[in-house]
Amino acid sequence: MEEKTKDNLYEGYVGESKASVRLEVFAEKAEEEGYGSIAKLFHAVARSEAIHARNNLRLLGIVKDTETNLQESLAKEVKVAQVNYGKFISQAEEEGESEASKLFRWARDVEKIHASLYEKALEHLLAEEEPTYYVCKVCGFVSDGRVPEKCPVCGSPAEAFFKVDGEA
Repeated sequence: MEEKTKDNLYEGYVGESKASVRLEVFAEKAEEEGYGSIAKLFHAVARSEAIHARNNLRLLGIVKDTETNLQESLAKEVKVAQVNYGKFISQAEEEGESEASKLFRWARDVEKIHASLYEKALEHLLAEEEPTYYVCKVCGFVSDGRVPEKCPVCGSPAEAFFKVDGEA
C-alpha cells in the first residue's frame, strides 16, 4: 500500500474512532435530557462511524491473529500507562488542574489493569477458558470474573459496574 493512502487510512481511523466515542457521549446526554429520538440518532451515527473506523483498521493490516493482538495490546497498555499518563499527570498538576490529574491517574491505573487482563487472557486463550468481565462506568476499571463491592480505582459502588456481553 502506498504511504499517503496508508497515512490517510490511519487518519480516517483515528477521526472516525473519535467521532464514534463523541457521539455516544452526546447520545448519553440527550437521553439524560429526555431526547430519546435524538439519542437514537447519535447512537446510530456513532455505530456508523465505528464501522468506518473498523474498515480502515482492517485494511491497514493492524488486525492480526488473536494471540498477536493480545501481545501487542499488552505492550501498548504498558507503554501508555508508564509514559503517556505519567506525562499527562505531571502537566495537569503543574497547571493546577486537579480534576484532569485525577482522571489521568484513574486512566493510568486502569491501563495497568488492562495489561494484567491481557496477560490473563493469553492464559485463558491457551487454557480455552471463558472469562466474564465487568466494567466500571465511572473510571473504566475492568474486573475479571466478579463485580467488586467497590471499584478499586475510583471507589464507585458495585452498582456502577456493567457486564460485558459480546460486541459493544
